[in-house]
Amino acid sequence: MHKGLLLIHGVGCGGEVWDRMRPAFEAEGYTVDAPTLFPDRRTISDPPETLCDLRLADYIEAMSEAAARLADKTGQRPAVMGHSMGGLIAQHLAARGDVSAAVFLTPAQPKGCTVFNFKVLRTFAALFAIGRKKLPNTPVKVGPKGFSWGVVNLVDPARHAEIYAQARYDSGKVYMDLSEPEPIDAADVKVPTLTIAATKDRATIAKAVRKVAAKYAGAAVPGAFLEYPENAHWIVDEPGTDAVTSDILSWLNSLAPAAKA
Repeated sequence: MHKGLLLIHGVGCGGEVWDRMRPAFEAEGYTVDAPTLFPDRRTISDPPETLCDLRLADYIEAMSEAAARLADKTGQRPAVMGHSMGGLIAQHLAARGDVSAAVFLTPAQPKGCTVFNFKVLRTFAALFAIGRKKLPNTPVKVGPKGFSWGVVNLVDPARHAEIYAQARYDSGKVYMDLSEPEPIDAADVKVPTLTIAATKDRATIAKAVRKVAAKYAGAAVPGAFLEYPENAHWIVDEPGTDAVTSDILSWLNSLAPAAKA
């Protein structure tokens, strides 16, 4: 029986962020789907006015539907792995019962787990400069300086421009939703979860991600936790990514006997 795996990218990104990790899962027999959220509105340049109608709830619904399509294709609920904002979306899918297992990779946090500090401010300085009143009706993306300093800080600087060239606009309302997140009841999470922090992360800092891990350690199915001291936010494609991928695969494969039962 095929195993489904839904990969959910972060804010400002598209499905291509999984290009480094994806082949390893497919080689293990996973049927992988790595969609780009609303690609017709979340464009790299010149976003349409309708972009600012989108909320985080729209992203969650879109990925819930993607999980259902993958379930129809494989005959069983898929596992999900989300990075950054995608990690928060994955938490919602786990609480809704849409998935069979979930990996939260340097995830954004639900209410009660957020931590704000200078690193986050510097990474997202371009957004804070817009101001809270104007932000909801503004299409925005992380600025190139903040992106280099706080997102891809462990990636070879020669690659920064190439990676940033794929950055997409998001609705300012989505950024507001991320800064004022909804609560998630850990009691609703009844599937295995793995939360992953990166010690050198400057966007979803490790202190906040540890709080996410602690939250799901108390879930109906106690969650697992890993922290990588030599990784940062772009853990999807930076030095050490292959080892992280291997560890995630090992964890997912360890669940297979229970899933079949």
